[in-house]
Amino acid sequence: MSEVTFPFPFPQHLELILPEIILATMAMVTLMMSVFLSPARQSIVAWVSIATCFVTAAAVLYASGSAGLTTFYGYFVLDPFAAFAKLLMIIATVFAMFLSLDYMKKEVNVGEYYTLMLFALLGMMLMVSATNFVTMYLGLELMALSIYVLVAYQRDVLRSTEASLKYFILGALSSCMLLYGLTFLYGSTGSFMFSEMGTLISASGDELRFAVLTGMLFVLAGLAFKVSVAPFHMWTPDAYEGAPTPITAFMSVAPKVAGLVVFMRILHDVFPGLQAEYTSILMVMAVLSMAVGNIAAIAQRNIKRMLAYSTIGHVGFILLGLIAATGNGYTAIVFYMTVYLFMTMGVFAIIIMMRRDEIQGELLDDFAGLAKVRPGYALAMGLLMFSMAGIPFLGGFWAKAFVFMAVIETGHIVLATLGVLFSAIGAFYYIRIVKYMYFDDERVSFNFVKSGPLQTIVVLSTLIIVAIGLYPEPVMALCKLAMANFV
Repeated sequence: MSEVTFPFPFPQHLELILPEIILATMAMVTLMMSVFLSPARQSIVAWVSIATCFVTAAAVLYASGSAGLTTFYGYFVLDPFAAFAKLLMIIATVFAMFLSLDYMKKEVNVGEYYTLMLFALLGMMLMVSATNFVTMYLGLELMALSIYVLVAYQRDVLRSTEASLKYFILGALSSCMLLYGLTFLYGSTGSFMFSEMGTLISASGDELRFAVLTGMLFVLAGLAFKVSVAPFHMWTPDAYEGAPTPITAFMSVAPKVAGLVVFMRILHDVFPGLQAEYTSILMVMAVLSMAVGNIAAIAQRNIKRMLAYSTIGHVGFILLGLIAATGNGYTAIVFYMTVYLFMTMGVFAIIIMMRRDEIQGELLDDFAGLAKVRPGYALAMGLLMFSMAGIPFLGGFWAKAFVFMAVIETGHIVLATLGVLFSAIGAFYYIRIVKYMYFDDERVSFNFVKSGPLQTIVVLSTLIIVAIGLYPEPVMALCKLAMANFV
Protein backbone atom coordinates (compact mmCIF):
# COMPACT_ATOMS: atom_id res chain seq x y z
CA MET A 1 0.00 0.00 0.00
CA SER A 2 1.50 3.29 -1.05
CA GLU A 3 2.01 6.04 1.48
CA VAL A 4 -0.23 9.06 1.35
CA THR A 5 1.73 12.25 0.82
CA PHE A 6 0.58 15.81 1.31
CA PRO A 7 1.48 18.78 -0.88
CA PHE A 8 2.75 20.69 2.15
CA PRO A 9 4.64 19.58 5.25
CA PHE A 10 2.70 19.42 8.48
CA PRO A 11 2.63 22.90 10.11
CA GLN A 12 5.15 23.50 12.84
CA HIS A 13 4.52 25.36 16.12
CA LEU A 14 0.82 24.52 16.18
CA GLU A 15 0.81 25.35 19.89
CA LEU A 16 0.78 29.01 18.87
CA ILE A 17 -2.83 28.67 17.79
CA LEU A 18 -3.88 26.81 20.95
CA PRO A 19 -5.83 29.81 22.34
CA GLU A 20 -7.88 30.07 19.14
CA ILE A 21 -8.51 26.30 19.13
CA ILE A 22 -9.78 26.43 22.72
CA LEU A 23 -11.94 29.46 21.99
CA ALA A 24 -13.46 28.04 18.80
CA THR A 25 -14.19 24.69 20.47
CA MET A 26 -15.83 26.26 23.52
CA ALA A 27 -17.83 28.68 21.37
CA MET A 28 -19.39 25.69 19.62
CA VAL A 29 -19.94 23.97 22.98
CA THR A 30 -21.73 27.01 24.41
CA LEU A 31 -23.84 27.19 21.25
CA MET A 32 -25.04 23.64 21.82
CA MET A 33 -25.59 24.38 25.51
CA SER A 34 -27.79 27.35 24.63
CA VAL A 35 -29.91 25.02 22.46
CA PHE A 36 -30.42 22.24 25.00
CA LEU A 37 -30.54 24.15 28.30
CA SER A 38 -33.88 25.39 29.55
CA PRO A 39 -34.45 29.18 29.65
CA ALA A 40 -34.07 29.15 33.42
CA ARG A 41 -30.59 27.63 33.17
CA GLN A 42 -29.22 29.76 30.33
CA SER A 43 -27.08 31.71 32.81
CA ILE A 44 -24.81 28.65 32.95
CA VAL A 45 -23.67 29.58 29.44
CA ALA A 46 -22.53 32.97 30.73
CA TRP A 47 -20.29 31.47 33.39
CA VAL A 48 -18.91 28.85 30.99
CA SER A 49 -18.10 31.66 28.52
CA ILE A 50 -16.34 33.68 31.23
CA ALA A 51 -14.34 30.61 32.26
CA THR A 52 -13.46 30.04 28.59
CA CYS A 53 -12.01 33.55 28.39
CA PHE A 54 -9.81 32.92 31.43
CA VAL A 55 -8.57 29.61 30.00
CA THR A 56 -7.91 31.31 26.66
CA ALA A 57 -5.90 34.04 28.40
CA ALA A 58 -3.83 31.38 30.17
CA ALA A 59 -3.25 29.65 26.82
CA VAL A 60 -2.07 32.95 25.29
CA LEU A 61 0.47 33.36 28.11
CA TYR A 62 1.56 29.74 27.72
CA ALA A 63 1.97 29.88 23.94
CA SER A 64 3.62 33.29 23.71
CA GLY A 65 7.34 33.87 24.02
CA SER A 66 9.88 36.65 23.83
CA ALA A 67 10.34 36.08 20.11
CA GLY A 68 7.59 35.96 17.51
CA LEU A 69 6.96 32.58 15.88
CA THR A 70 4.71 31.71 12.96
CA THR A 71 2.61 28.69 12.07
CA PHE A 72 0.42 27.56 9.16
CA TYR A 73 3.18 28.31 6.68
CA GLY A 74 3.70 31.83 7.96
CA TYR A 75 0.04 32.88 7.84
CA PHE A 76 -0.32 33.16 11.65
CA VAL A 77 2.07 34.85 14.07
CA LEU A 78 2.16 35.02 17.85
CA ASP A 79 4.61 37.68 18.94
CA PRO A 80 4.56 39.77 22.16
CA PHE A 81 2.55 42.46 20.36
CA ALA A 82 -0.20 40.03 19.34
CA ALA A 83 -0.18 38.37 22.77
CA PHE A 84 -0.59 41.71 24.56
CA ALA A 85 -3.41 42.76 22.23
CA LYS A 86 -5.18 39.43 22.75
CA LEU A 87 -5.00 39.83 26.52
CA LEU A 88 -6.51 43.30 26.24
CA MET A 89 -9.37 41.97 24.10
CA ILE A 90 -9.98 39.05 26.46
CA ILE A 91 -10.14 41.43 29.44
CA ALA A 92 -12.61 43.62 27.55
CA THR A 93 -14.73 40.57 26.70
CA VAL A 94 -14.75 39.32 30.29
CA PHE A 95 -15.74 42.77 31.55
CA ALA A 96 -18.53 42.96 28.94
CA MET A 97 -19.81 39.54 29.98
CA PHE A 98 -19.90 40.57 33.63
CA LEU A 99 -21.75 43.74 32.60
CA SER A 100 -24.28 41.51 30.82
CA LEU A 101 -25.13 39.17 33.71
CA ASP A 102 -27.95 41.31 35.13
CA TYR A 103 -28.65 43.34 32.01
CA MET A 104 -29.53 40.31 29.85
CA LYS A 105 -31.22 38.26 32.57
CA LYS A 106 -34.74 38.90 31.21
CA GLU A 107 -33.86 38.46 27.55
CA VAL A 108 -34.68 35.29 25.59
CA ASN A 109 -32.01 33.05 24.05
CA VAL A 110 -29.42 34.63 26.28
CA GLY A 111 -27.04 31.70 25.76
CA GLU A 112 -26.56 32.61 22.10
CA TYR A 113 -25.63 36.13 23.19
CA TYR A 114 -22.50 34.91 24.99
CA THR A 115 -21.68 32.51 22.16
CA LEU A 116 -21.67 35.41 19.71
CA MET A 117 -19.30 37.32 21.98
CA LEU A 118 -16.92 34.34 21.94
CA PHE A 119 -17.04 34.16 18.14
CA ALA A 120 -16.43 37.91 17.91
CA LEU A 121 -13.42 37.51 20.19
CA LEU A 122 -12.16 34.62 18.05
CA GLY A 123 -12.34 36.80 14.94
CA MET A 124 -10.43 39.59 16.66
CA MET A 125 -7.72 37.22 17.86
CA LEU A 126 -7.26 35.93 14.31
CA MET A 127 -7.01 39.52 13.08
CA VAL A 128 -4.18 40.54 15.39
CA SER A 129 -2.16 37.41 14.54
CA ALA A 130 -2.65 37.70 10.77
CA THR A 131 0.42 38.11 8.59
CA ASN A 132 -1.56 38.24 5.35
CA PHE A 133 -4.77 39.75 4.07
CA VAL A 134 -6.65 36.44 3.77
CA THR A 135 -6.36 35.54 7.46
CA MET A 136 -6.98 39.15 8.44
CA TYR A 137 -10.16 39.39 6.36
CA LEU A 138 -11.57 36.08 7.65
CA GLY A 139 -11.07 37.27 11.22
CA LEU A 140 -12.51 40.68 10.41
CA GLU A 141 -15.72 39.28 8.94
CA LEU A 142 -16.17 36.75 11.77
CA MET A 143 -15.92 39.63 14.23
CA ALA A 144 -18.19 41.94 12.23
CA LEU A 145 -20.96 39.42 11.57
CA SER A 146 -21.11 38.50 15.25
CA ILE A 147 -21.31 42.14 16.35
CA TYR A 148 -24.02 42.95 13.78
CA VAL A 149 -26.25 40.39 15.50
CA LEU A 150 -25.26 41.51 19.00
CA VAL A 151 -26.22 45.11 18.23
CA ALA A 152 -29.74 43.95 17.25
CA TYR A 153 -30.05 41.42 20.05
CA GLN A 154 -32.98 43.24 21.65
CA ARG A 155 -35.24 42.57 18.70
CA ASP A 156 -38.28 44.22 20.27
CA VAL A 157 -36.44 47.54 20.60
CA LEU A 158 -36.84 49.55 17.39
CA ARG A 159 -33.66 51.60 17.82
CA SER A 160 -31.65 48.40 18.26
CA THR A 161 -32.76 46.80 14.98
CA GLU A 162 -32.45 50.12 13.16
CA ALA A 163 -28.90 50.62 14.44
CA SER A 164 -27.91 47.10 13.45
CA LEU A 165 -29.28 47.53 9.93
CA LYS A 166 -27.34 50.78 9.44
CA TYR A 167 -24.23 49.17 10.85
CA PHE A 168 -24.61 46.14 8.58
CA ILE A 169 -25.12 48.17 5.39
CA LEU A 170 -22.21 50.50 6.07
CA GLY A 171 -20.08 47.58 7.26
CA ALA A 172 -20.71 45.73 4.00
CA LEU A 173 -19.72 48.87 2.10
CA SER A 174 -16.48 49.16 4.06
CA SER A 175 -15.67 45.49 3.43
CA CYS A 176 -16.16 46.07 -0.30
CA MET A 177 -13.80 49.05 -0.15
CA LEU A 178 -11.21 46.93 1.66
CA LEU A 179 -11.48 44.10 -0.87
CA TYR A 180 -11.40 46.53 -3.79
CA GLY A 181 -8.17 48.04 -2.47
CA LEU A 182 -6.77 44.56 -1.95
CA THR A 183 -7.33 43.68 -5.60
CA PHE A 184 -5.07 46.57 -6.61
CA LEU A 185 -2.37 45.52 -4.14
CA TYR A 186 -2.53 41.84 -5.12
CA GLY A 187 -2.54 42.72 -8.80
CA SER A 188 0.56 44.85 -8.29
CA THR A 189 2.52 42.39 -6.13
CA GLY A 190 1.06 38.92 -6.69
CA SER A 191 1.11 38.21 -2.96
CA PHE A 192 -1.20 38.41 0.06
CA MET A 193 1.60 38.29 2.66
CA PHE A 194 2.19 41.59 4.45
CA SER A 195 6.00 41.41 4.42
CA GLU A 196 6.26 40.24 0.80
CA MET A 197 3.87 42.94 -0.36
CA GLY A 198 5.87 45.56 1.55
CA THR A 199 9.15 44.47 -0.07
CA LEU A 200 7.66 44.42 -3.56
CA ILE A 201 5.88 47.77 -3.14
CA SER A 202 9.07 49.42 -1.87
CA ALA A 203 10.97 48.08 -4.89
CA SER A 204 8.27 48.87 -7.45
CA GLY A 205 8.74 51.64 -9.96
CA ASP A 206 6.54 54.47 -11.14
CA GLU A 207 4.58 52.17 -13.45
CA LEU A 208 2.83 50.59 -10.46
CA ARG A 209 2.59 53.71 -8.33
CA PHE A 210 -0.98 54.65 -9.27
CA ALA A 211 -2.32 51.14 -8.66
CA VAL A 212 -0.51 50.81 -5.32
CA LEU A 213 -1.66 54.22 -4.09
CA THR A 214 -5.24 53.46 -5.12
CA GLY A 215 -5.12 50.15 -3.28
CA MET A 216 -3.63 51.78 -0.21
CA LEU A 217 -6.33 54.45 -0.18
CA PHE A 218 -9.18 51.93 -0.29
CA VAL A 219 -7.57 49.64 2.30
CA LEU A 220 -7.09 52.55 4.68
CA ALA A 221 -10.70 53.65 4.14
CA GLY A 222 -12.01 50.15 4.88
CA LEU A 223 -9.95 49.85 8.05
CA ALA A 224 -10.84 53.40 9.13
CA PHE A 225 -14.50 52.41 9.17
CA LYS A 226 -13.83 49.54 11.56
CA VAL A 227 -12.14 51.80 14.13
CA SER A 228 -14.57 54.76 13.78
CA VAL A 229 -12.22 57.22 12.12
CA ALA A 230 -13.83 60.32 10.61
CA PRO A 231 -15.12 60.71 7.95
CA PHE A 232 -16.01 56.99 8.13
CA HIS A 233 -17.68 57.28 11.53
CA MET A 234 -21.34 57.60 10.47
CA TRP A 235 -22.44 54.28 11.95
CA THR A 236 -20.92 54.81 15.38
CA PRO A 237 -23.44 57.03 17.26
CA ASP A 238 -26.50 55.03 16.11
CA ALA A 239 -24.87 51.66 16.80
CA TYR A 240 -23.66 52.72 20.25
CA GLU A 241 -27.06 54.09 21.23
CA GLY A 242 -29.10 51.22 19.82
CA ALA A 243 -27.01 48.30 21.05
CA PRO A 244 -27.50 46.77 24.50
CA THR A 245 -25.28 48.78 26.83
CA PRO A 246 -22.84 45.90 27.57
CA ILE A 247 -22.37 45.45 23.81
CA THR A 248 -21.76 49.19 23.47
CA ALA A 249 -18.98 48.82 26.05
CA PHE A 250 -17.64 45.77 24.20
CA MET A 251 -17.71 47.58 20.84
CA SER A 252 -15.98 50.60 22.34
CA VAL A 253 -12.88 48.63 23.25
CA ALA A 254 -12.26 45.16 21.81
CA PRO A 255 -12.89 45.79 18.06
CA LYS A 256 -10.96 49.06 18.34
CA VAL A 257 -7.93 47.22 19.73
CA ALA A 258 -8.13 44.62 16.95
CA GLY A 259 -8.61 47.23 14.23
CA LEU A 260 -5.77 49.43 15.44
CA VAL A 261 -3.39 46.45 15.68
CA VAL A 262 -4.20 45.55 12.07
CA PHE A 263 -3.76 49.20 11.13
CA MET A 264 -0.30 49.20 12.71
CA ARG A 265 0.77 45.92 11.10
CA ILE A 266 -0.36 46.93 7.62
CA LEU A 267 1.22 50.38 7.73
CA HIS A 268 4.45 49.00 9.20
CA ASP A 269 4.75 45.87 7.03
CA VAL A 270 2.90 46.62 3.77
CA PHE A 271 3.50 50.34 3.22
CA PRO A 272 6.93 51.19 4.67
CA GLY A 273 7.91 52.68 1.33
CA LEU A 274 4.82 54.90 1.23
CA GLN A 275 5.14 56.49 4.66
CA ALA A 276 5.00 60.05 3.29
CA GLU A 277 1.80 59.28 1.36
CA TYR A 278 -0.09 57.49 4.13
CA THR A 279 1.05 60.05 6.70
CA SER A 280 -0.71 62.78 4.73
CA ILE A 281 -3.92 60.74 4.71
CA LEU A 282 -3.69 59.93 8.41
CA MET A 283 -3.10 63.59 9.28
CA VAL A 284 -6.41 64.55 7.66
CA MET A 285 -8.22 61.64 9.34
CA ALA A 286 -6.72 62.46 12.74
CA VAL A 287 -7.70 66.13 12.64
CA LEU A 288 -11.21 65.31 11.37
CA SER A 289 -11.69 62.65 14.06
CA MET A 290 -10.53 64.92 16.86
CA ALA A 291 -12.72 67.75 15.57
CA VAL A 292 -15.88 65.76 14.83
CA GLY A 293 -15.62 63.63 17.97
CA ASN A 294 -15.00 66.40 20.47
CA ILE A 295 -17.24 69.08 18.96
CA ALA A 296 -20.25 66.88 18.10
CA ALA A 297 -20.20 65.29 21.57
CA ILE A 298 -21.04 68.66 23.14
CA ALA A 299 -24.52 68.64 21.57
CA GLN A 300 -25.45 65.14 22.81
CA ARG A 301 -27.96 64.59 25.62
CA ASN A 302 -27.71 60.80 25.54
CA ILE A 303 -24.53 59.63 27.26
CA LYS A 304 -24.12 56.62 24.95
CA ARG A 305 -24.16 58.88 21.89
CA MET A 306 -21.82 61.24 23.70
CA LEU A 307 -19.41 58.39 24.39
CA ALA A 308 -19.70 57.32 20.73
CA TYR A 309 -18.41 60.70 19.61
CA SER A 310 -15.89 60.54 22.44
CA THR A 311 -14.58 57.28 20.94
CA ILE A 312 -14.16 58.98 17.57
CA GLY A 313 -12.15 61.72 19.27
CA HIS A 314 -9.98 59.23 21.15
CA VAL A 315 -9.23 57.34 17.94
CA GLY A 316 -8.13 60.65 16.45
CA PHE A 317 -5.62 61.05 19.29
CA ILE A 318 -4.42 57.47 18.78
CA LEU A 319 -3.81 58.13 15.09
CA LEU A 320 -1.15 60.64 16.14
CA GLY A 321 0.94 57.66 17.24
CA LEU A 322 0.55 56.10 13.79
CA ILE A 323 1.61 59.36 12.20
CA ALA A 324 4.75 59.39 14.34
CA ALA A 325 5.50 55.82 13.11
CA THR A 326 8.29 55.39 15.69
CA GLY A 327 8.86 52.99 18.54
CA ASN A 328 7.62 55.60 21.01
CA GLY A 329 4.57 56.28 18.85
CA TYR A 330 3.57 52.62 18.63
CA THR A 331 4.18 52.11 22.35
CA ALA A 332 2.03 55.16 23.13
CA ILE A 333 -0.81 53.63 21.09
CA VAL A 334 -0.70 50.38 23.08
CA PHE A 335 -0.57 52.35 26.35
CA TYR A 336 -3.55 54.45 25.22
CA MET A 337 -5.60 51.35 24.36
CA THR A 338 -4.83 49.83 27.76
CA VAL A 339 -5.95 52.93 29.65
CA TYR A 340 -8.99 53.39 27.44
CA LEU A 341 -10.15 49.85 28.20
CA PHE A 342 -10.48 50.48 31.93
CA MET A 343 -11.89 54.01 31.58
CA THR A 344 -14.63 52.83 29.24
CA MET A 345 -15.62 49.71 31.15
CA GLY A 346 -15.87 51.63 34.42
CA VAL A 347 -18.12 54.27 32.88
CA PHE A 348 -20.45 51.75 31.27
CA ALA A 349 -20.69 49.75 34.49
CA ILE A 350 -22.04 52.84 36.25
CA ILE A 351 -24.48 53.52 33.38
CA ILE A 352 -25.82 49.98 33.62
CA MET A 353 -26.20 50.23 37.40
CA MET A 354 -28.46 53.26 36.92
CA ARG A 355 -30.89 51.25 34.76
CA ARG A 356 -34.13 50.55 36.63
CA ASP A 357 -37.86 50.39 35.89
CA GLU A 358 -38.50 52.68 32.91
CA ILE A 359 -35.28 54.66 33.33
CA GLN A 360 -32.37 53.57 31.15
CA GLY A 361 -29.81 55.79 32.91
CA GLU A 362 -28.63 57.01 29.52
CA LEU A 363 -29.64 60.69 29.67
CA LEU A 364 -27.37 63.33 31.14
CA ASP A 365 -30.28 64.50 33.31
CA ASP A 366 -30.31 61.08 34.97
CA PHE A 367 -26.97 61.92 36.61
CA ALA A 368 -28.19 65.14 38.22
CA GLY A 369 -27.66 65.16 41.98
CA LEU A 370 -25.96 61.77 42.04
CA ALA A 371 -23.28 62.94 44.48
CA LYS A 372 -25.88 63.76 47.15
CA VAL A 373 -27.31 60.24 47.14
CA ARG A 374 -24.51 57.98 45.93
CA PRO A 375 -21.26 59.83 46.65
CA GLY A 376 -19.09 56.76 45.98
CA TYR A 377 -20.43 56.20 42.49
CA ALA A 378 -20.28 59.93 41.78
CA LEU A 379 -16.62 59.99 42.82
CA ALA A 380 -15.81 57.01 40.58
CA MET A 381 -17.68 58.52 37.64
CA GLY A 382 -16.00 61.87 38.20
CA LEU A 383 -12.52 60.34 38.24
CA LEU A 384 -13.23 58.35 35.07
CA MET A 385 -14.60 61.46 33.31
CA PHE A 386 -11.57 63.49 34.39
CA SER A 387 -9.32 60.72 33.09
CA MET A 388 -11.08 60.71 29.71
CA ALA A 389 -10.66 64.48 29.59
CA GLY A 390 -6.91 64.08 30.22
CA ILE A 391 -6.79 65.83 33.58
CA PRO A 392 -3.49 65.33 35.50
CA PHE A 393 -2.66 62.97 37.10
CA LEU A 394 -4.93 60.18 35.96
CA GLY A 395 -4.37 57.43 33.41
CA GLY A 396 -5.97 59.34 30.56
CA PHE A 397 -3.56 62.23 31.04
CA TRP A 398 -0.52 60.03 30.43
CA ALA A 399 -2.22 58.28 27.48
CA LYS A 400 -2.60 61.60 25.67
CA ALA A 401 0.73 62.97 26.89
CA PHE A 402 2.71 60.02 25.50
CA VAL A 403 0.99 60.29 22.11
CA PHE A 404 1.62 64.04 21.96
CA MET A 405 5.29 63.58 22.90
CA ALA A 406 5.73 60.91 20.22
CA VAL A 407 4.28 63.11 17.48
CA ILE A 408 6.30 66.13 18.65
CA GLU A 409 9.51 64.06 18.40
CA THR A 410 8.86 63.61 14.68
CA GLY A 411 8.39 67.34 14.13
CA HIS A 412 4.58 67.50 13.86
CA ILE A 413 4.20 70.44 16.24
CA VAL A 414 1.00 71.70 14.62
CA LEU A 415 -0.69 68.32 15.00
CA ALA A 416 0.26 68.15 18.67
CA THR A 417 -1.07 71.69 19.19
CA LEU A 418 -4.36 70.79 17.53
CA GLY A 419 -4.52 67.68 19.70
CA VAL A 420 -4.15 69.73 22.88
CA LEU A 421 -6.77 72.20 21.61
CA PHE A 422 -9.35 69.51 20.85
CA SER A 423 -8.56 67.79 24.13
CA ALA A 424 -9.43 71.05 25.90
CA ILE A 425 -12.68 71.28 23.94
CA GLY A 426 -13.49 67.67 24.83
CA ALA A 427 -12.93 68.38 28.51
CA PHE A 428 -16.13 70.49 28.44
CA TYR A 429 -18.57 67.62 27.92
CA TYR A 430 -16.75 65.33 30.33
CA ILE A 431 -16.68 67.92 33.10
CA ARG A 432 -20.32 68.76 32.35
CA ILE A 433 -21.28 65.34 33.70
CA VAL A 434 -19.36 66.10 36.91
CA LYS A 435 -21.28 69.37 37.12
CA TYR A 436 -24.59 67.48 36.80
CA MET A 437 -23.61 65.07 39.58
CA TYR A 438 -22.27 67.58 42.09
CA PHE A 439 -24.07 70.87 41.45
CA ASP A 440 -27.56 70.01 40.11
CA ASP A 441 -30.58 68.87 42.07
CA GLU A 442 -31.81 65.30 41.86
CA ARG A 443 -34.29 64.81 38.99
CA VAL A 444 -34.87 61.05 39.16
CA SER A 445 -34.91 58.64 42.07
CA PHE A 446 -31.62 56.75 42.38
CA ASN A 447 -32.16 53.06 42.97
CA PHE A 448 -28.92 51.46 41.85
CA VAL A 449 -28.78 47.84 40.80
CA LYS A 450 -27.14 45.80 43.53
CA SER A 451 -24.63 43.74 41.58
CA GLY A 452 -21.32 42.44 42.87
CA PRO A 453 -19.76 42.08 39.37
CA LEU A 454 -20.73 45.63 38.39
CA GLN A 455 -19.47 47.11 41.65
CA THR A 456 -16.21 45.19 41.24
CA ILE A 457 -15.70 46.55 37.72
CA VAL A 458 -16.36 50.12 38.88
CA VAL A 459 -13.95 49.88 41.81
CA LEU A 460 -11.28 47.99 39.86
CA SER A 461 -11.39 50.31 36.84
CA THR A 462 -11.25 53.44 38.98
CA LEU A 463 -8.35 52.18 41.09
CA ILE A 464 -6.38 51.12 38.02
CA ILE A 465 -6.88 54.51 36.33
CA VAL A 466 -5.79 56.35 39.47
CA ALA A 467 -2.81 54.01 39.96
CA ILE A 468 -1.67 54.45 36.35
CA GLY A 469 -2.04 58.20 36.73
CA LEU A 470 0.17 58.25 39.81
CA TYR A 471 2.69 55.67 38.60
CA PRO A 472 2.52 54.92 34.84
CA GLU A 473 5.98 53.33 34.53
CA PRO A 474 4.99 49.65 35.08
CA VAL A 475 2.26 49.75 32.43
CA MET A 476 4.52 51.65 30.04
CA ALA A 477 7.25 49.05 30.63
CA LEU A 478 4.80 46.28 29.67
CA CYS A 479 3.83 48.18 26.54
CA LYS A 480 7.49 48.64 25.57
CA LEU A 481 8.08 44.93 26.13
CA ALA A 482 5.11 44.10 23.88
CA MET A 483 6.44 46.34 21.10
CA ALA A 484 10.12 45.38 21.45
CA ASN A 485 10.16 43.10 18.39
CA PHE A 486 7.69 45.10 16.33
CA VAL A 487 9.84 48.08 15.38
